[in-house]
Amino acid sequence: MNPIRIGLIGLGRMGGFFLEELRKSEKWEVASICDISPESRARARELAPEAKVIADEQEIFDDPTIQAVGLFALADSRKSQIEKAFASGKHVIAEKPISDNVENEWKAVELAENTPLFSTVNLYLRNSWYHNTIKDFIAQGEIGELAIIRVCHMTPGLAPGEGHEFEGPAFHDCGMHYVDIARWYAGSEFKTWNAQAVRMWNYKEPWWLQCHGTFENGVVFDITQGHVYGQLAKDQTHNSYIDIIGTKGIARMTHDFKTAIVELHGVTQTHRLIQPYGGKNIDVLCKLFAESIETGRRSASLPTFRDAAKASEYAWRFLQDARKHDLPAIGELETLRQIHERRRTMKNGYGLLRKHA
Repeated sequence: MNPIRIGLIGLGRMGGFFLEELRKSEKWEVASICDISPESRARARELAPEAKVIADEQEIFDDPTIQAVGLFALADSRKSQIEKAFASGKHVIAEKPISDNVENEWKAVELAENTPLFSTVNLYLRNSWYHNTIKDFIAQGEIGELAIIRVCHMTPGLAPGEGHEFEGPAFHDCGMHYVDIARWYAGSEFKTWNAQAVRMWNYKEPWWLQCHGTFENGVVFDITQGHVYGQLAKDQTHNSYIDIIGTKGIARMTHDFKTAIVELHGVTQTHRLIQPYGGKNIDVLCKLFAESIETGRRSASLPTFRDAAKASEYAWRFLQDARKHDLPAIGELETLRQIHERRRTMKNGYGLLRKHA
């Protein structure tokens, strides 16, 4: 079949990742790239000389030859772009969150669920080989009944003020991925929760949060996330894992952002699998979305706008719950200033800032 023509809006960090993967695929043709920044448009011309580079997003919506749009600008722009895309008959791939507040996210869900056009969102953990391997193992009955889901993701990562303005504190911007994956494993909705957070470096918003609670089906969870893990350490490290506990066995995963290790301890099988981590798995998302458009049948593996709205809403709820409890401020803003200064020149580390030409 002919490649699917797509227009991209926003060529920041995630837009750049999507552009790279779309250009690698024979299923896609990047027809147009829009960004309001002259610098980003110059970068687009360099990275994708075959694409039309523009400053006005309306040109993409008005182009009848463009079949799909990728929405990778700031979250406050997405709801209106989703409306325009569906109104002009285009399928939508969006970054998360799908808008800048919960009300607008649910409006975007309503739009998506009342059109025959396809849409998906970059909840990348669902497309990872390691989570799908673990879920398949659970489905085989090897760990008995699913009982406990433990998720942890602590890195130095993006510091306050480095990209969260329209996506909220770290537990919403990054943490909603882990809220989503816990819900994905449980196959149920959140029922109860209790959250504790810390305002690291005396920053106005909490940058570390731990929440535990239950799902409606009785499965228990705890989620820990924060971009606070040794920001000024000489040699940075991180701590990221999932630990799934059943009535008979367990399954767990750790990674170093290069290699993922899955350990499966079931009643009849024991496995230790080591494979490349896979990054954001954008190639998998784009492949599944293209196949859905080609066949006219939406892949069941594609995350939905509803999935994204649920993850976003509960990430906000957990943050709000933490604010009802003691919310200690530990450290000083001067330390945060030192973190920002170091990160401006870092060449090795976590969540490195995109260097401008």
